[in-house]
Amino acid sequence: MRKDNSEFITGFLSESGSFVRNKDYFAYAQLDDIACWVIARGLDNDQEVESAELAAKSVLGYFLQKPSISRYRIRRYLQEAHRVLQAESHRVRLKASLTVIVTDYARVRYGVAGNTRMYQFRNGRLQWQSKDQSLAQQMVDGEEIAEDALDQHEERHNLLSYLGTPNEFRPFVSKKLPLYDGDVFLLATPGLWEKVNPAEMQDGLQEAKDPEAWIDTLEDVLLSKQEHVVQNYTAAAIFANKIFKTDPQKKWRIIKRVALILLVLALAGGGALLFKMKEAERIADAATGMFEHETAGDAFIAEGDYPKALKAYSDARNAANIVKNKIQATLLAKKIRITQLIVDGDTAVKDEQYTKALDKYDKALKEMKGRDDFNESEILEKKEKTQSYVLVMQWKKEGDLLFEGQDYAGAEAYYQKARKLALETSFVTGEKELRTKLDEVASKKTGIDKEKKTLDGDKLEKQGDESYAAQDFEGAIQSYTMAQEIYQEIGVLEKVLAMERKVTKAEEKLNPPAAPSSAGAPAGQPSVQGTGAGSQPPAVQVNQGAPVNQTAPANQTAPVNQTAPVNQTAPTNQTAPINQAVPVNPVAPMYQLVPVPPVVPTNQAAPPAATAPATQPVQPPQANPPATANPTQEEAAKTP
Repeated sequence: MRKDNSEFITGFLSESGSFVRNKDYFAYAQLDDIACWVIARGLDNDQEVESAELAAKSVLGYFLQKPSISRYRIRRYLQEAHRVLQAESHRVRLKASLTVIVTDYARVRYGVAGNTRMYQFRNGRLQWQSKDQSLAQQMVDGEEIAEDALDQHEERHNLLSYLGTPNEFRPFVSKKLPLYDGDVFLLATPGLWEKVNPAEMQDGLQEAKDPEAWIDTLEDVLLSKQEHVVQNYTAAAIFANKIFKTDPQKKWRIIKRVALILLVLALAGGGALLFKMKEAERIADAATGMFEHETAGDAFIAEGDYPKALKAYSDARNAANIVKNKIQATLLAKKIRITQLIVDGDTAVKDEQYTKALDKYDKALKEMKGRDDFNESEILEKKEKTQSYVLVMQWKKEGDLLFEGQDYAGAEAYYQKARKLALETSFVTGEKELRTKLDEVASKKTGIDKEKKTLDGDKLEKQGDESYAAQDFEGAIQSYTMAQEIYQEIGVLEKVLAMERKVTKAEEKLNPPAAPSSAGAPAGQPSVQGTGAGSQPPAVQVNQGAPVNQTAPANQTAPVNQTAPVNQTAPTNQTAPINQAVPVNPVAPMYQLVPVPPVVPTNQAAPPAATAPATQPVQPPQANPPATANPTQEEAAKTP
């Protein structure tokens, strides 16, 4: 603490002189880091209130509340004391002269109101003296009178400023003065300094060892004058034997800190100037950009490119906000709103939200009413096209309902109508959906027709079965044939083949094969291999291709894969019909009946090996002589 590292000793004396009451007052307070001394002299004649005491206590009271050595705070101390005297002036106007000293044990600052004084001595000599706020002091400062005449001048009590003055209160507060070890301060009221001059003060100080001794000496000097009337006198001596030593580097640190602050302020000032220049440049650019962006937006509107126009208008409005052009910003906001509505409408159409799109277009048309910077006819066209889309989708929906109710014809009508409108309005998506719907309708109708024809075919087949059961083979064939045609039309191949087999069966019943000849081969002979299929006995290949009525040679060799009975004679008196094998005369003992091959349907190709060709070339005899031509039946019968 500063107080513990310094030594300030105070001594004082206050006497009433020749008067009963002492109007002077002295008080002081030493805190750990700061100290204050106050001396005052009452200037009024109030018998109840001591204005000097009241003023001194007021100064010390505010000092203790806010101790400070600053000029502002010391001035506040004096002003508060002045306000207190004014407030307490009930019977008479209270007034007082006052001097205050404040030190931080290293420096000192004092304030004066009136003509109480402060003397500072250093090395035994007067270093500094406060100035009175009196007319005499003013005359000294104006060099109207000599300085040494001040203490006795008649105007020394004509005060220009003091506590409780009705005029403007203007106390004096000194600058901050440095202290040195051994400095001495003397506070004195006029009762002392009028009778003890500075030279006498110095003389007394040289022999004084402490404040009390010096004060006693000063009093002795005063009383030695032997005045008839001695005024109230007060003297307070402060010996600053040791002052608080501050860190010598602190001063440089403070200087550096101040310099740094000044540098920062200078840079900040420069930065602020640069910022202002940049800001001005930015505003100028924004003003230019505002009109450029708006012009670009108008061009995009004319081209119908609303998304780009929206961005350009937005940039222009931002520039208008930068230059703080509220009118232009409002106009651009209107353009942005209209353009945004159009863009929202187009987006809704793209998302197939046609009702929402119509709402946006209606609002845009309402906003642009009476404006010539937007193409109203284009927005109307967009609206009409969107209405067509809505109608297309409505018809499609009605067609869907009919489709779900299996009214395919009604659904097809709605789909066709909607698709026509979609093509007229270039509604690509809707047209594609409707084309798919029409394909579904066609598929459904085809299926139904097929089912109906299948039922018709089944009905005819059933009629044929009934006719067949009633041995009405012609009717059965007719019904089977009609059913077969229906099955062929709808592509049911299995049914077509089934009808073919039934027709063949009915024809067999209607046209049974001819009875075998009585001159055939006798019973018990091995069967003759024929051309029939399945379980039918094979057709005889012996003498195959031999001329009719030609007797095969007795020792004729059978062809390969055909075993002909030895000396077996081929039938001679029967001519095989075309595509039909000649049955062997069952009467003939050496031959066996050759079954008649089935009739090949007109629309079905006969198996290539089923029927022996009638004109098959006759195998030439190899070893035996040729048989007799046109042998009679009797002769053939005689042949062993």
